[in-house]
Amino acid sequence: MRKNTPNEALRALLGEARWTGHSFALAVNRVALEAGVVLRYDRTAVAHWLSGSRPRPPVPEFVAQALSRRLGRPVPVADTGLRAASACPAEPAVDKASAASALLQLITADLDPACRSALCRQPFRVEWAATPAWTGGRAGRDPRPARVCAVERETAEAISAMRRAFATADQAFGGGHARLALAAYLATDVTTWLLACPEDNHRTLFGATAALTHLTGFMCFDNLHHNLAQRYYRAALRLADEAGDATAHALVLRGMSVQAWFLGHYRQAACLADAAVDRVGGRAAPGARAAILGQAAVAHAALSHRGTALSRLAEAEGCLDEAEEPPAQRTDRADLAHLTGQALVFLRASHRAETALRDSLRHRPEAERRSRMLTIHHLADLQLRQGRLEQSCATWHRFLDDYPRIHSARVDLAFRTFRRKLSAHRDNTTARDALHRAARVAG
Repeated sequence: MRKNTPNEALRALLGEARWTGHSFALAVNRVALEAGVVLRYDRTAVAHWLSGSRPRPPVPEFVAQALSRRLGRPVPVADTGLRAASACPAEPAVDKASAASALLQLITADLDPACRSALCRQPFRVEWAATPAWTGGRAGRDPRPARVCAVERETAEAISAMRRAFATADQAFGGGHARLALAAYLATDVTTWLLACPEDNHRTLFGATAALTHLTGFMCFDNLHHNLAQRYYRAALRLADEAGDATAHALVLRGMSVQAWFLGHYRQAACLADAAVDRVGGRAAPGARAAILGQAAVAHAALSHRGTALSRLAEAEGCLDEAEEPPAQRTDRADLAHLTGQALVFLRASHRAETALRDSLRHRPEAERRSRMLTIHHLADLQLRQGRLEQSCATWHRFLDDYPRIHSARVDLAFRTFRRKLSAHRDNTTARDALHRAARVAG
């Protein structure tokens, strides 16, 4: 029987991190949970790794990410001594090829069932929650604006129309609906156009593709496939940069901030949101600027930066006051009110937070089911924390009305989280009735 060789590389990293085996195991479990993988490792498992045993994939990736966060620098899986064969590349292709070629490589991996399964189990990479350099499409390129040919303009319009269609479906039915259809459209049509487009005449096309790729990343995020979402976001940043589209670039940074905030990485969320604010300046439409400023407010509120959060909210309100078409503002108003409610919860202004969340529901268009459900969830949770059990249950019934129609892992997580909290009150008749209905709805 072959004897395992002690893993001195991992032992050295553990010593550098100043972690006990117990603390290390808990950190690995936390990283895995972000990827939707439930692990229950303890110091015994760490002792086995140090003695030379290797856990099955994707655990080595979780180990490397836990160490990266602790040490404040990237730790490759190979450096842990736990490397095993992987079904997908460890690094995103966006750093190794042209933007169009890299996007095609990513989509090809996403559409392969084995590789997609491996990607979906990869951990969120904190080191990727950073702002890349912005060239504005100037790197090695003629600074004079290129003429947009009719074919490129029409192709970009087709991509934008498809983005609107997929975005509408995403809002109504969730990121779990039609995401692979969107990836297939990117793979079969869009990347073909990108690769055939002359390099000096592609900005409009790349800008439209950046927005579509951003939507793909957001749908991955809504499915809680965080590493895959990060890869699409990074691809979208590259496309927006080559297009010289500062607004698209800023909106992707905002999306990355939302994801980091959702996972509790508040410092990274604030840095990304601030970078988005700086990038967009005053160029974007009022709704886009308000969304970026509102997310910055939420991120800073999570860090207890009260002054900055309130200032950003005021700026965001000012942006919407500039808009000239009130009917088009319903979504923008609903989104900003939702963000305001989230920020005020962190700032412990519960009454004002509830008012903002109710305002969001009042403005929210009927077709935007997922956003409405998430706002209802936050409102019910806030009411429950204030001890208003019956009112909270009444609010949650509105969430349950739409639950069977949505395919969103974020909504599923909200459902499970609130049901668990409500279970502590099952002796109450109102709570028990709500729990029974939840059980029926969940099937």
